[in-house]
Amino acid sequence: MPKTLICMLLPTLFCSSFLFSQVRVSSEFESGSLGKYEIIDSSKVKISDKDSLKIYSVNIFSRFDPLNPIDTALAPSARWYYFKMTGVKGKQIFLNIKNSEAIRPFYSYDGINFKRFDASENINRNQVFKIFQKDTVYISHYIPYTYSRNQSKIREWAQKPFVKVEEIGKSQNGLAVDMLTITDTSIPDKGKKRVWIHGRSHPSEQPANWHLEALINNIVADTPEARDMRRETVFYIVPMINPDGVAGGYSRSTSTGVNIEINWDRPDSLTMPEVKLLKKKISQLTAEAPFDLLLNMHSQIANSATYWIHTAKSTSGRFLGKQILLSSLTMGDRNYYAPGDQSFSDMGSRYPEGWIWNQFGEKTVPITFETPYTFFTNNPAGEWVSTESLSALGLNSFNAVYDFLKIDGNSRIILEPAKFSKRRWENISDSSKVFFGDNFLKSKKEKSKIYFSKPYLEKGNYKLFVWFVGPAGTTFDEHENRWIKAGIVNQKNSGKFKWKGVAQSGETADAILLIKE
Repeated sequence: MPKTLICMLLPTLFCSSFLFSQVRVSSEFESGSLGKYEIIDSSKVKISDKDSLKIYSVNIFSRFDPLNPIDTALAPSARWYYFKMTGVKGKQIFLNIKNSEAIRPFYSYDGINFKRFDASENINRNQVFKIFQKDTVYISHYIPYTYSRNQSKIREWAQKPFVKVEEIGKSQNGLAVDMLTITDTSIPDKGKKRVWIHGRSHPSEQPANWHLEALINNIVADTPEARDMRRETVFYIVPMINPDGVAGGYSRSTSTGVNIEINWDRPDSLTMPEVKLLKKKISQLTAEAPFDLLLNMHSQIANSATYWIHTAKSTSGRFLGKQILLSSLTMGDRNYYAPGDQSFSDMGSRYPEGWIWNQFGEKTVPITFETPYTFFTNNPAGEWVSTESLSALGLNSFNAVYDFLKIDGNSRIILEPAKFSKRRWENISDSSKVFFGDNFLKSKKEKSKIYFSKPYLEKGNYKLFVWFVGPAGTTFDEHENRWIKAGIVNQKNSGKFKWKGVAQSGETADAILLIKE
C-alpha cells in the first residue's frame, strides 16, 4: 500500500476508534439487565462552521432468562432490559432493541426520575433515537420497581399502627419475602372479611408493583373509606414474591430460571422455596376459614388492563358471575379498563388461583389482574401508563374491593333492597347475570316501588348510584354492570335513612350506592 494512502487512512481509523471508545453500556446495578450490545456504526457530521454532531447506532440485545429446569419446554423470556449508557451527551444515539419490544420505553439521567421517549423518538417499533442532554443515561423497558424500593415502602407502611410486617421466609438466594397484615387491631379479627394479595412473580412486570403500591397506599390511608375497610377486613399482602428475579433483573423467572407462577402443582422436589413458603403461609391462614378474595397482580404486553376470568366450564356459573362483578366494579369510569378488555381462561392447577380453587371452590374468589405497559383500552391516542395513571387505577381497585366485599361504611355505603311487594317484584337468582348478594329483583308491573334503608346515616349530601344488572358475559353494553348516578340525596339530620325507587315493568333492581360529598 502506498505510504501516502496509509497516511490518509490513519486519521480516519483513529477518529473511528476514538468515537467508538466514547460510548459505554453496562447493567451492573440493581435490577439491571442486558444481554450484549454492539456499536454497529458511528460518524461525525458537520452541522455548521463551528459545530459537528457525533452519531452512533447501537444494537441492544436484551438478556434471556436461564433455561427453566422444571418446565423444560417453556421458552425463556427476554422482555426486561435496563442498562446505563455513558459518554452520550450531545450525541445522536440510535438504539435498536433486540429480543424484546420497545414501545416508547423510558430513560432517566439519574436512575430515579424516568420519562417516556416521545412518539417522535420511537417512530419505528423497537428503535429509539435521541440526542441526550447529559453524559449518563439509564434506559429501561418500564420504570424500574426494585427490591430496594419494595423494602423502603414496607418500612414506611410498617410505621402505621394497623400494619404488621412479617418475614414469612427467604428466597432461593436468601432475600426476605415480607408479608403485610393490615387491619384495625382495636376490633377482633373474627367475622372480618379476609383478602390475600400478592404480586411480582414475574420480575419484568414493573407496572404491577406500581399499581399494587397505589392500592396499598389507599388501604392504609387516613380516609373514611380506608378506615371502614380496615374495620371490617384483614388484608394479607406480599408485594414481591420473587425478590431474586427482581433484584437480578430477570424477565419471568427466578435466578434459577423457574417461572414460579406455574409452579403451584409440582411435587415438593420441584417446587421453588418462594412457592413453598407462600403455600405454607396461606394454609396456616386458611386453616379455620378461607379467604374471601385472592388477587394475583401482574402486567401484560397487551395494550389494556384486564382480569383473567375463569370460565364457567372450569368453575361454575355463579363463580363466573362473582368474577365479572369484581371486574365490572374495577372499571370505574372506564378510562383505564373497559368491558371489551376482559380476558377469559380455564382454571389451571399450576397457577395459584387453581391451587386455591381446588381447596375452597366458590368460597374464595382467586383472580389475576393485569396492568399494561403502554396505554389503556387499546387506545394509543388516550392516556399512557404512568405512575400517576397506575395510582388512579389503584384507587379504582380499592373501590372495587370495597364494593365487592360490601363494606358497611359511613361515607361509601352499599344498600340492598329492604322492602318490596312480592306481587310486584320477581325474585331472581340467575347465574348468567351480574348482581350483588344471592338474587336481584325484576319488576312485574308498572310503577313498582322498592325501598332501601339504613338504621343510621350521618347528615349531609350523598351522591346516589344504582347498580344496573347486566350479563355475565365476555362483554356488555356501556350502561350495564356498573354504578349509574341517579341523583343527590340530602340527609337533613343524622339518623334513619330511607329511599324509595320506582321501576317500570321488566326493569331490574339490585343494590344502591351512597357516596358522601
